[in-house]
Amino acid sequence: MVPEQDWQLHPSQRDLGFDLAERLAGMVSLRSQIPADALSAQSLGTDRSGNGVLIENSGLILTIGYLITEAETIWITDYQGRVSQGMLTAYDQRTGFGLAQSLTTTDLPAVPLGDSGAIQPGEQVIVCGSGDADQVINALVTAKREFAGYWEYVLDEAIFTAPAHPNWGGAAMLNSAGQLCGIGSLLVQ
Repeated sequence: MVPEQDWQLHPSQRDLGFDLAERLAGMVSLRSQIPADALSAQSLGTDRSGNGVLIENSGLILTIGYLITEAETIWITDYQGRVSQGMLTAYDQRTGFGLAQSLTTTDLPAVPLGDSGAIQPGEQVIVCGSGDADQVINALVTAKREFAGYWEYVLDEAIFTAPAHPNWGGAAMLNSAGQLCGIGSLLVQ
C-alpha cells in the first residue's frame, strides 16, 4: 500500500518507468450507434461512448465489449482529435472484451500487452482514458475475484481498482512497466 501522504491522484512522468505521452497516444475515444431494435439497446442504450486502446499498429483497438456490441456505426477519435470510422471486429462473450478496427491508416503507437494474471491486490497501477494527462490516474488493485456482468459475462478473476476513473468504460489499466493488463468495465460500489 502507498502511504496516504504520498498518494497523488495523477502520476508524474518522473515516477514512471515508461513514456506516459507515448501510452496516451495509443488511447482513443469511441462512440457507437446501436440500432433501436438491437437486443442490447434497451439495457445499454443506443448511443454509447468510452475509451479504447490501440493494441496493433494496424488500427486494432481493444475495448470493453458493451461499447461496441451490435454497433452499426463506430467513430474513433485519437489524441490529436482526428476522427475515423471503425468497424466491430470481434466480441468475446467469455471476457466481455470487444475489438474494433479503424478503417483509416494510423500512425499511433500500439500499447504493449502485459500479464493480467501477474497483477496482485495492493499493487499500484495506472488507469488511462483518452485525452491528456488529466485522464490518467494512479490506482490501487483492491481485489481480484469473480464478477458477473448481468448483461453479458462472468469473469473468474476480475481486477478491482480504486479510486474509480471518471470515464472508466474501456479505460486502460497499465502495470508499472506501462503494459496493458486490463480494460475498465464499470463502476461498482
